[in-house]
Amino acid sequence: MVYVLEMSTDADIRQTQLDPAWGNAVTRYSWAQVSQGGLNIPNGSTIIVVAHGNDTEIGNAASGTVDINESVFLATVHGCMAGGAVSARVYLSTCGTGLATFTARVRIVATQNQVWRGVQLFGHHNAVAGLVPSTTALAWTQIF
Repeated sequence: MVYVLEMSTDADIRQTQLDPAWGNAVTRYSWAQVSQGGLNIPNGSTIIVVAHGNDTEIGNAASGTVDINESVFLATVHGCMAGGAVSARVYLSTCGTGLATFTARVRIVATQNQVWRGVQLFGHHNAVAGLVPSTTALAWTQIF
């Protein structure tokens, strides 16, 4: 199953849609839900995060409302998982540049905390005018 986590309250991010290749088995959560945690996302799920972003944080386009660094990102996603569950893949799709750097920073924190051992991380950035690309699109960069 695919879960979309909105990590922004900006209207353009909340309206961002997925490429149809993702299929119909999609559950989407707003920032209000994501920030509270406890969503019980099951083990092995695929998570897509949509937000504005740069090389040091994701969230809203303007700073001061939703500003998520790599440690908060890891804790937030982990807090949405069911007890003991870990995602199989996390796709970060943002409007903004520097996402590969941010995703690499998430990987470093996850490795240090040993929370996401084996989780595949992918990053993509593009204007919010389009759809979140399918898993097979060349737009994704895997961060080891």
